[in-house]
Amino acid sequence: MFKELNLKATYSSYEDDLANVFYNPVLSKSIKYDRATAYFSSKALASYSKGLECFAKNGSHFRLIVSTQISEYEFEDIRKGYEYRSLIDNTLLPLLREQLSLDEERSISNLAFLISFGVIDVKMAFTKKGIFYDKLGIVQDFDGNIICFRGSNNETQAAIDANYEAFDITCSWQASEFDYSKITKSQEDFEKMWNNEYPSIIVKELDDVLMSEIKKHNKGQIIDDCVFISNDCVIIDYDNDALKIEIKENLDPNFVWRGRLERNKFKNYLNKDLCTDRVKSFYQGLSYLDFKKIIAVMKKEADRIGYNLYISNRLQKYINSKEIHIYELSRVAIDIKNHDEKVLSQFEKYKSIVDCEMSRQLREQQMWDSFFMSTLKKSANFSVPGSGKTAAVLGVFAYLRSQNAVEKIVMIGPKNSFGSWIDEFKLCFGDKIPLHCFNIQDYSDKSEKENAISFGTGGKNLLLFNFESISNYAKYIANIIDSKTLLVIDEVHKVKRIDGERANAVMSVTKNANHIIVLTGTPIPNSYSDIYNMLKILYGEEYNEFFGFTQRQLSSPSQYDIEEINEKLQPFYCRTTKEQLQVPSANPDEIISVRATEIENKIFEILLKAYGKNKLALFIRLLQLESNPKMLLKNIDEDLLNVLDVTGDFDDIDFYDFSDEAKSLIDEIESTTKYSLCLQKAKELYSQGKTSIIWCIFVDSINRLEKDLNAMGIKAKSIHGSVSSFERDEILSDFRNGKLDVLITNPHTLAESVSLHKVCHDAIYFEYSYNLVHLLQSKDRIHRLGLPEDQYTQYFYLQQIFNNQIDDFSIDEQVYDRLKEKETIMLNAIENNVLEESTSSQEDLDIVFKQLGL
Repeated sequence: MFKELNLKATYSSYEDDLANVFYNPVLSKSIKYDRATAYFSSKALASYSKGLECFAKNGSHFRLIVSTQISEYEFEDIRKGYEYRSLIDNTLLPLLREQLSLDEERSISNLAFLISFGVIDVKMAFTKKGIFYDKLGIVQDFDGNIICFRGSNNETQAAIDANYEAFDITCSWQASEFDYSKITKSQEDFEKMWNNEYPSIIVKELDDVLMSEIKKHNKGQIIDDCVFISNDCVIIDYDNDALKIEIKENLDPNFVWRGRLERNKFKNYLNKDLCTDRVKSFYQGLSYLDFKKIIAVMKKEADRIGYNLYISNRLQKYINSKEIHIYELSRVAIDIKNHDEKVLSQFEKYKSIVDCEMSRQLREQQMWDSFFMSTLKKSANFSVPGSGKTAAVLGVFAYLRSQNAVEKIVMIGPKNSFGSWIDEFKLCFGDKIPLHCFNIQDYSDKSEKENAISFGTGGKNLLLFNFESISNYAKYIANIIDSKTLLVIDEVHKVKRIDGERANAVMSVTKNANHIIVLTGTPIPNSYSDIYNMLKILYGEEYNEFFGFTQRQLSSPSQYDIEEINEKLQPFYCRTTKEQLQVPSANPDEIISVRATEIENKIFEILLKAYGKNKLALFIRLLQLESNPKMLLKNIDEDLLNVLDVTGDFDDIDFYDFSDEAKSLIDEIESTTKYSLCLQKAKELYSQGKTSIIWCIFVDSINRLEKDLNAMGIKAKSIHGSVSSFERDEILSDFRNGKLDVLITNPHTLAESVSLHKVCHDAIYFEYSYNLVHLLQSKDRIHRLGLPEDQYTQYFYLQQIFNNQIDDFSIDEQVYDRLKEKETIMLNAIENNVLEESTSSQEDLDIVFKQLGL
């Protein structure tokens, strides 16, 4: 009640907005208000009515005594009970017919409305010498606390016009015995006046004529915005979560509309079922940015054709609140990212709680990322692969769980990430928070999964769903995601196509979650369009309010657009490098080159002529030549494009009908020089007692390497898209437990969410593409947070050199150089707190083949 308010001893309209700093907050907590004041007039009544819209909502009562000075003769006539109709007609009624401003009209309208409902009683005090010199106000709250204020007005009409007020207050709960006597004296004075017990003052009920004149101002409702008083304007208002434009009765709708609003781009936002000649109502769901655009259109039109346009207070407050919210959220986020001293105490408190909840403590930078994600509630973590994003999120869970804000994590991601989430949960929490896991992959048919989601998820603290299951069971999953859920979308870049089935399914389950985190080490693998889905997942309908990027802006951004995108987005994500986490640096890359044979060079020239006009087809065919030329005699598998994760419109990449001579050359090659080099390098590492992982692209290469390595006595297993989840997990377990020497796979299958860094430190890149995402994620299977300080990590890149007619050419070298360039761009972007600009597959191919003049 009153004790909760931040009150001052003295108030002055010269220094304070009295309605907002005193009357509204005080009267909103009041049940009783007595006031005796000076000057009876329309303007005075409006002035005395401040805050009544708040006061009236309490079902409270207001007694007001207003004053006017009369002659001694008139005073005596009234005191003796004589008629005073002439006084009313000649003196008092003209005072109620003054010209009022919109704000004054609003105030007296509310006064009249509350009088008609019996909430306010007004009496008139007549004095023959002067008027009330001081203002007297006594306010009481529900707890019986009292505020008494007394002050004075200058005794001029100008003082009323200027609405000058000054007064001191006395609070019952703070008052000494001496000061409390001011309250009791004021109460006694008011009761005497109200009951007409002062000999020098006559207090009477308002005459019906005067009351009728006051009630003419009654608009039939409480009006909290003066713009609604005017009869010759257009008002843009915010009502029932929707925008509304209203033409008041003195304006001609045809003059205002002239079809302009309905002809512009906002016409599709109009809810025609609620529109009339005078009112244009818009659909709910528009953002405050849309509101600002509509206001700008209307202002321009009002200036052009000449009419008064007003923006309601509640609409302006709504817009301001949204802008302030975004500003404040952005400011706090930047302070956290900068480790600003303003947030240090909150961070230390957060850290102490998380450290207490977790068995394995987070690194310092991980803790800052965790603090960032927890504070923002909805945010992204774009830290590079291998930097411990999962553990940072578990830190968020630990804190929110300790505050009773969440009870469970629902993780949506690729199914090959499930193992990492389970392992990290156990490592991070140990016995402090025992794992109770729900894994959608544990159930087989559709009916079993539906029942399991609906009835088998209670009491679970880690619930794992793959993207495919979200598409199939979204309505069931949505029912288990509530305000006590920490929702995590892992590898969110896989939710690619805007308005695609997967994107819509994921967005449909996010609505009830208060805490959402999206994770990816590659936020824009293709273009800025890639951030659209992740922002919609995070902010849903608020996307337009927070960001407002159109799909066209994101797909083809100008330099100005790129700067705006980065500026708006930067406060809403954190991004940490492995260097910041002090992961020991990998050894310099080791490039191992081999020259092509004469036959391989001849086939190389044939391929240049056959596919020179289609760089994607040429790229794939050259990789096949280096690995197994027999693949050249078959159509290019469409699935290969998914494995490569290429973008763009690539036609005519199908089989080329080679001549008999070319086929004869292809048949002569049993094993390419590059393939033999790969076997040789794997054998060398095996002989040194080291396990290794070989990265490929083609399933043909994976299968051949597995067969040939095992024939050499090297225990090897492979994982690719055709390997079942069960078999895949079994192979990974065997590799981690030392039962295998070599693991052969491709980035499309195993580049995400798999940790092999504790058992493997050598990787051979036999086949690789210009896809930086795949490279980074594959490298980070063996180079990630958790490595001891003295642990080495070594990458071997195999490159084949062809003897071109102009100069030596190695497609592997060109791709490697392009990858390193893209990696440098990415690291520079992280350093500068921006998202790196992406290139299309076609642009990458142009760079790769530039040396050949293609």
